Amino acid sequence: MPPTGQRSQVRVTYADYAYHYERFRSHKRRSKGYHIRLQVEGQCRLWVNGQWFLAAPGDLSFMQPGDTVQVEFDGDPGGRGKRHLISGSYYLSCGGEWLEQWWRQTERPVVVNIPLHQNVLSILQSIVLEHRMTKIGSGDNATAYLLRALCLILDRVAAESLTGKENELLQIAQRMKHYVAERATLPMRVDDVAKHAGLSPSRASHLFKSVFDQTIMEYAMEVRLSIACDRMKFTAMTLDKIAETSGFGSYTYFHRVFRAKYGMSPTLYRQNK
Repeated sequence: MPPTGQRSQVRVTYADYAYHYERFRSHKRRSKGYHIRLQVEGQCRLWVNGQWFLAAPGDLSFMQPGDTVQVEFDGDPGGRGKRHLISGSYYLSCGGEWLEQWWRQTERPVVVNIPLHQNVLSILQSIVLEHRMTKIGSGDNATAYLLRALCLILDRVAAESLTGKENELLQIAQRMKHYVAERATLPMRVDDVAKHAGLSPSRASHLFKSVFDQTIMEYAMEVRLSIACDRMKFTAMTLDKIAETSGFGSYTYFHRVFRAKYGMSPTLYRQNK
């Protein structure tokens, strides 16, 4: 945890809850400080260092000095003729030695979705109110203490949110793996596995590779070879039949894949089992 001594100060230079009812697009600016933004209502688009992010309720964004930022608010065509809220968000601009040390403690994603817990919203509301009071000379600079508390809570909430997403992705990856294992002897495409998982083929392929360090079809081939080995060991099926029923289609293809994997032909493997 960052030190809280006399020299480790933290300051809030701007704090507000911003409402947007009309379309607006800011100029691209290079940030001079640290910024924390929490989307609470509606949505907006954030451009950070060349990449666009769609901020929806619960999306927490972190920006640091040197980041190039642009914000865009798009109106809802269905709201013509009415005062329609496009976006509502808390926005903090802050700095100080304590905050710099806190920021460097971990790699912070530009945007992470968190639950809109009341404890987070209450602290943000208090920071905004205290900042307003300080500006008119009626506050006691409690914003610094509130900001410290907010930062520590955001660390915990963001970590819990990321852990939850990681667990969800692991479950999806495991579901794909079970699907492949159960149907490895049947004709199979990556599209079939992706559809079962509710993902696009590219997303399914990337997730499977990142979790299991092999592609979907590499794993399918691994299962087919394992099945074929068991059948060579424990059955009297012909090699042609084993190739066909293990998902290879033809003995020629089975022979080529088997030799590449084990360095011997299926016939020699069977003789030595």
